[in-house]
Amino acid sequence: MLVRKLYAHERSLYADHLKRLPDNDRRLRFASAAVSETWIDRYVDGIRDDDLILAAVESDKVVGAVHVAVNGAVAEIGISVDADHRATGMGSELLTQAVAFARNRRAEKLYTLCLSENRSMVALAKRSGMELHCDSGEAEAFLDLPPPDPLTVSQEVQTGLFAMFHSWAEMVDAYGEAVVNGLLPKDQVSKG
Repeated sequence: MLVRKLYAHERSLYADHLKRLPDNDRRLRFASAAVSETWIDRYVDGIRDDDLILAAVESDKVVGAVHVAVNGAVAEIGISVDADHRATGMGSELLTQAVAFARNRRAEKLYTLCLSENRSMVALAKRSGMELHCDSGEAEAFLDLPPPDPLTVSQEVQTGLFAMFHSWAEMVDAYGEAVVNGLLPKDQVSKG
């Protein structure tokens, strides 16, 4: 499974992932009862270009993701994982990468909001050392972030390089398949 940044032209993959979540999972993820497919499309369309969507991708399908929006000193996150990929450490991995991204942008605090009944997110926040405040059925979690360091920078670079090399390998495989199947004109196939 590849964990990588989703680019702006791939946002539909993120929307597809969110739309596959059952209604109750959508309610837990967004702390809202009315999360329709149209609502998800508007949400994804409203994501800023400088936000991060880090996705766990399996067979060209997003199976888990974290959206990180940095606003000044605060980085807000939202994590979602397909039901059949939970309890695998994916949420922790996504959160770790989100923390590195936020620190590298000099955010001083990580924040998330979920429903108190979202046991998975509440447990993840506790395991990650986040300070939890529960009130009126909602849970807010905060984590103080130190400044970036060489480790956080290398984490982000490593994630980007791994994704780049994976994309390059897929392109080489596709090109090789096209050559084998005779889909490319012979003059485009270099001899060597």
